[in-house]
Amino acid sequence: MEFVTVLRHPLADEQLQLIRNKESNISTFRAAINRLGQLLAIEATKDAPTEKAKVTTPMEVETTVSVLRDDKILLVPILRAGLGLVESFLSFLPKAKVAHIGMSRDHDTLQAKLYVNSLPKDLSEFERVIVLDPMLATGNSCIKALEVLVEAGIDASKIRVVCAFAVKEGLGQIQTKFPQVSVVTATVDPVLTNIGYISPGCGDAGDRLYLIG
Repeated sequence: MEFVTVLRHPLADEQLQLIRNKESNISTFRAAINRLGQLLAIEATKDAPTEKAKVTTPMEVETTVSVLRDDKILLVPILRAGLGLVESFLSFLPKAKVAHIGMSRDHDTLQAKLYVNSLPKDLSEFERVIVLDPMLATGNSCIKALEVLVEAGIDASKIRVVCAFAVKEGLGQIQTKFPQVSVVTATVDPVLTNIGYISPGCGDAGDRLYLIG
């Protein structure tokens, strides 16, 4: 997979317009994030780990099939907004494990500070790690999460970042500091504001998922 893959599909565009719309209430916003997350999950798992197995069809014919090894996948949502994508991925990856990384952002410096890390001690069983965060803006939170993962022993080439919105600044940070990491996003917006928001974007995804009715 290339460094960044942009999801291009009318179904994704339909969910994006609901997510962008300031008139979308919390239930509409959540549903649209969930549906977009499913489309992102399909794209992000094109090279998911599999193994070969034998099954017998109703025609009494034995055939070779490919079986998903989703138990070899670790989902890492960045709190809090990343939680909005977890169920989308688990609907396709029911055996995947989930570990949380929590970041708080200094609104003056825009730097990220780690406050939660629930990574398992043994990460050797995982062949793919998928970092989930709807918004890749400055990239500071994502970079901090990637640092935590790599320091814990994850090979950067096994990591994929999945987001709904990205800007070039955040993408550039990842490409510079972690060139082996790939990114899947639904769109790349043109502007990062001076307060660290994506524009036109969708506002604060965490607030719209959990606080605003």
